[in-house]
Amino acid sequence: MEKSVLAGNGIVKMETGEHSMATGNQRLQGVAERKTAHVAKSRKQGAGISIQRLLLMMAAVMMALAAFTACFDEDENGGDEDGDGNGNGGGGGGVAGKRIKTTLLTEGSGAIQRCEYTYNSDGSQKRVDAYDASSKSIGYSLFTNNSDGTLHKWEDFSTHGDEVLVYTYDANKKPLKAEGTVHNSLGIFPVSHDFTFQNGRLIRVVLKTGNPGDGYVEITYESKYDSNGRRTTTTETHSLVGTRQYTRTYNSDGTLQKVTASAYPAYPTTGFTQTFTWENGKTTVNSDDYAFF
Repeated sequence: MEKSVLAGNGIVKMETGEHSMATGNQRLQGVAERKTAHVAKSRKQGAGISIQRLLLMMAAVMMALAAFTACFDEDENGGDEDGDGNGNGGGGGGVAGKRIKTTLLTEGSGAIQRCEYTYNSDGSQKRVDAYDASSKSIGYSLFTNNSDGTLHKWEDFSTHGDEVLVYTYDANKKPLKAEGTVHNSLGIFPVSHDFTFQNGRLIRVVLKTGNPGDGYVEITYESKYDSNGRRTTTTETHSLVGTRQYTRTYNSDGTLQKVTASAYPAYPTTGFTQTFTWENGKTTVNSDDYAFF
């Protein structure tokens, strides 16, 4: 999300997210297909990377990214920072009582993907459903939460395969790591997210998937914040396709209005814009603790 999102973070579509949950899969899978010639050359040079497995790894990475792309509903001042599950924190960029209702992602190719969010009675994330421009279902994500409202397990199901991630936390209830697998027609592959915080804010996420020497992909996301503690930009460094930047724009009430992603240098249609709509309601976590960008 961004295929699904945690509380949204939905869910780039993670990385990508956008905690949304069905968005960048097809986009980067297309990029991978355009990398076929390069991979073929690498194989001739002895790299030994299977083209088919590389395509799979790219799709897997974007599945993970999709899960968090829309997870932008709270900045560091929002959410239930003490983790007591009472949902009194702000849900949209520090705005109390606001949480994501829907997201709309428009890709550089013109493709559109919409996500709808569902919450439990305590305000924890329950489900995200993703649809294409014709309102056809293209996937969904399910969330299992700990007793304090933090995310325990995220499960994503789409036409590109299934993914499961389980989270571990530090003493301050900030996520340290998420580990799991991607399962599709070519097999089962490992995926992990490593989180780094500074002064209570998520500044770095490293996503890894595949196996070294056989379609391995590593993506690093490094975020910056303004003087109000709101995330402003994130730089993505992708081991296969290069670097790009994500920029956030906020509404006058402090909720997130949109995220704009630049295209990878060699692939002009890989950029996208994701917009957000909000509803009144409580939340149990700060989604920016999970969101890649």
